[in-house]
Amino acid sequence: MSAMNDILLDGSIPGEEMTVEFGSRPWHRPPEIEDPVEALDYHLDRMEEPKVRKAILDAIELGIPVRDLNLGMLRTAVSTAVHDLDTMFMIASITHEALELMAEEEGLEFKTGFEETEEDREAEYSLNSMKASKLLEKHKSTGDLEGMTLESPSEPVTEPSMPVDDAEPMIEDNTPVEAPKGLMARKDM
Repeated sequence: MSAMNDILLDGSIPGEEMTVEFGSRPWHRPPEIEDPVEALDYHLDRMEEPKVRKAILDAIELGIPVRDLNLGMLRTAVSTAVHDLDTMFMIASITHEALELMAEEEGLEFKTGFEETEEDREAEYSLNSMKASKLLEKHKSTGDLEGMTLESPSEPVTEPSMPVDDAEPMIEDNTPVEAPKGLMARKDM
């Protein structure tokens, strides 16, 4: 929980933007590049600069996911008013692919950043367990569930499937539907 507190405490204070003169920060000004194609060219050219290319490849080699590198690069461009946020979202998938291709050219193993990790599965399981416990406690207090406990299943739980042949035919409801009334009701023309 302390990591979450650190993130929250590092954020800006409401009204903080009013303490400096408007236009003194890069994000107060219009972006330098408005065309998404030009912004993409800017990033692709920048990724080919030797110093930048080496830094990117070193970061990938250290295990930093391509997704994180891509978002960091694009968010920096947004915060320095190179292009706006909308443009960032339009070119993000292409710059991500370019970073992956760069790593593949060098023969590097890399993480895309979209893989589901064991930590993700454990966190989701933990969250679902807490929700189930809370729901179970609620129902125990009302007396709805007597003798039930929350346990991890020893075998995978599968849903029973219903054979198609035994399915009951659907019964049609032939009750008349009342026509809509009111200001927004459609009228025959």
